Amino acid sequence: MTRAANIAPADKLPSAVPLQVSIPFMLGSISLATSYGSSFFLVDALRSIGQSATTAGAVISTGTIATILCSLLVGRIADSVGLTRTISAAAVMMTIAMACFASASTSTLFAYAGGFFLGVGWSGFYMLAPLEVLRHVRSEARIKYLTLLSGAQMLGIGLAAPLARAVAETAGSYIAVYALFAAACLVAATFFELAGRRGAHASQPRMPNVGLTLQGVMEIFRSSTRYPIIMIGVGGCVFAGLFTFQTLYAASRAQSADTFFLVFTLTAVFMRFAVAPIIGKVRIERAVAVLFMCTIAGLLILFVNVDSTAIYIIGTMVFALGYGLSYSTLNSMAVDLADRDGTPLAIASQVFTLSYFVGLFGFPSIAGQIVKASSFDHLLMSMMMLVVANAVILTTQVFSAGRAH
Repeated sequence: MTRAANIAPADKLPSAVPLQVSIPFMLGSISLATSYGSSFFLVDALRSIGQSATTAGAVISTGTIATILCSLLVGRIADSVGLTRTISAAAVMMTIAMACFASASTSTLFAYAGGFFLGVGWSGFYMLAPLEVLRHVRSEARIKYLTLLSGAQMLGIGLAAPLARAVAETAGSYIAVYALFAAACLVAATFFELAGRRGAHASQPRMPNVGLTLQGVMEIFRSSTRYPIIMIGVGGCVFAGLFTFQTLYAASRAQSADTFFLVFTLTAVFMRFAVAPIIGKVRIERAVAVLFMCTIAGLLILFVNVDSTAIYIIGTMVFALGYGLSYSTLNSMAVDLADRDGTPLAIASQVFTLSYFVGLFGFPSIAGQIVKASSFDHLLMSMMMLVVANAVILTTQVFSAGRAH
């Protein structure tokens, strides 16, 4: 993890990350993700101190722009100061963001600064954390640790709301909660530093070209690595559409959106941790195909539901099973294809995350137009069509790989 680390060929790497490295790194990921999850009730927090919904929206937009811009630059920073140090610095940026939100009652500028640092910090961590995992284990173990990492992130995000409610009830203000999350970010930075020190002498492959370049990105899209990258962008659209407008769907079926968020989080977290040790034993294309089938089945169940809470829960669980495991599985596919095609693994992983961000942040505006012009049911049908499109892309990739061999 530092300059003193041993450089080893990828095929000589171990099949497991040492516990003294993986445990603090995963704990740090949970802590940081919990703090990021606090952004989901930022609107309520700002409105509680007299800020308008328009201001809250502008703060969130500031964070979104900062996320995208930092995504393009964070690799170059890692080239200069090191991967682990950049991840630790991202946690510090998140600490500043939480402190700014905690101070928002004194000045609106703190809220905007918080949105900016939130985008910078989360982008830096989310882009680079997979690389920290990937460079410690051989290829067949990648999907296991990427799934564990995504499970840690989802667990942290899921813990944010109940933890915030408990603290807010005690402190009497959502704004006060952000002081706690600032401390959680510092704890995360400490865990990352600890993982870095303990893994400093572990064997790892040389990982050049961490910084994104136009040439590197074009090389990725000329190779077969483009298939999972496009698929995760489309998947991000589906996820964003269902989550952003879930309140509308729940109201149309006489349900509570809280049920969806709780069931989705619990199912996704459980499946990621439960499946991580065995998912690498399944051929990755087959795993992706099954996950796509589960995703579209979940959407279909939600579509046909009228007013049944049981069907609502079942549909959510099936969707969570499909989508909840697809991110890490597609990420593993992307880096495996990059290895096979001789394209930079670090670039492939970052472009993969960028594609996800584009779908996640870009699709809600399109989804909003669909809902405005027709109904949420039409949005559900549109999202099912997107999953079908992903299945077509997967089939194209499989046939393309077959011809290549």
